[in-house]
Amino acid sequence: MKNKIFIIIFSFVILVSCQATKQLSGIEEIKNYQKELAESYTDPKTTPLVKEEKDNFKGITFFPINEKYIVEAKFSPIKDGKVIPFPTSAKKIKNYKEYGVVEFELDGQQNQLTIYQSFPIMEEYKDHLFLPFMDDTNGVTSYGGGRYLDLSTKDLGTKSKTITIDFNKVYNPYCAYSKHYNCPIPPANNLLDVEINAGVSYIK
Repeated sequence: MKNKIFIIIFSFVILVSCQATKQLSGIEEIKNYQKELAESYTDPKTTPLVKEEKDNFKGITFFPINEKYIVEAKFSPIKDGKVIPFPTSAKKIKNYKEYGVVEFELDGQQNQLTIYQSFPIMEEYKDHLFLPFMDDTNGVTSYGGGRYLDLSTKDLGTKSKTITIDFNKVYNPYCAYSKHYNCPIPPANNLLDVEINAGVSYIK
């Protein structure tokens, strides 16, 4: 009997340990992502900033990592999605095709966002999905022009009806730091009536 109890306790400890390791790995992944993103702005080989912008650059800042903003969303594909012209910061147009809709709960509220693909789709970006959005932090603690999140068709698998949305990985468009870019403005249907206190914040 004692052996049986020991085995049960041991199994429980192993299970908790594995879950904690998995959780830690997820946090570490976010930390690494954010570190690489911040470094890409200061690395001369990857920075989008020109010399005069570098002089005034205050660095990339982040909200504290919060697992609350890692949500499992219901995914619904959009068959024969429309091609939508997105206005840009440079007063031009970029086209994106509707790919699917995600629905999730946050702070007791149901939310919905549309995921897009750039159009026409280039072969090297065929798996890339684009989630531009705005929320109640814009213009206060995050960039006023909205933020982006990159996803992949591979995140969905072949039969998946869900997708993980990790708002700790949202980032600002280059236009938040440079006037030399042409950044799409999130559409009105992707305005969230909640605060997303996660991912990249903004200091003017």
